[in-house]
Amino acid sequence: MVIIYIILFFIIFSYILKKSVPYILRYLIKKNLEKFQQHQNQNQQQNKKKDVKKDFDFKSKKDVGEYIDYEEID
Repeated sequence: MVIIYIILFFIIFSYILKKSVPYILRYLIKKNLEKFQQHQNQNQQQNKKKDVKKDFDFKSKKDVGEYIDYEEID
């Protein structure tokens, strides 16, 4: 009798699992996608901050003066 209950339990469990797996996978994929997007947004914000700093450095170097090319005289 116990064996019948065990077999019945596994049959019912497998049926429930088959019906619920698509919903569980959809939830997991959605959460991972949200984490990925948050990570991408953080990287973009950090890159923008770096770009602004680079632009500032470039402007300060640009105002230094003229470049004079000296030619050799034979």
